[in-house]
Amino acid sequence: MREMKPIEETTLLYEISNALNEHLDLRKSLYKVLDILSTSVGMIRGTITILDPLRNEIFIEVAHGISHSAVSRVKYKVGEGITGRVIESGKAVAIPKISAEPDFLNRTASRKSRGDQELSFICAPIQKGNMVIGALSVDRPYDPKYNLEEGKKLMSVVATMVALYCL
Repeated sequence: MREMKPIEETTLLYEISNALNEHLDLRKSLYKVLDILSTSVGMIRGTITILDPLRNEIFIEVAHGISHSAVSRVKYKVGEGITGRVIESGKAVAIPKISAEPDFLNRTASRKSRGDQELSFICAPIQKGNMVIGALSVDRPYDPKYNLEEGKKLMSVVATMVALYCL
């Protein structure tokens, strides 16, 4: 995977902005955002998770590349796994190789079907003011040349855009 040029990044953000404005149904817009990330940044799988503060539970609101049954059954606690830690801390994380990360839970069991392909994982918090309400996460093929810090910044911008349209 190659780095995005500034004009490509601007185009990506423009497309995401349009997707978020396109539907009255927020879920449809969020699915479209994940579709755009899939084609633009090589995302294999992605999720937008939401925190239910009453239950202190995180659930998958929308997903790309993950079965519906996995989406409906998977839940995390705040602080649990990478996504739970991102929601707890409010700080984005980039993991070069998920196979080397012991805190990576793979609750959806969607990553075992890709054979030996190594994956990187980027997760950014979705925040409203100073409150974290969810997270945006993406799996992408591992590429030692890809700048994960830049990817983390880009996903943080997308997460901020998503937050503007959430409750």
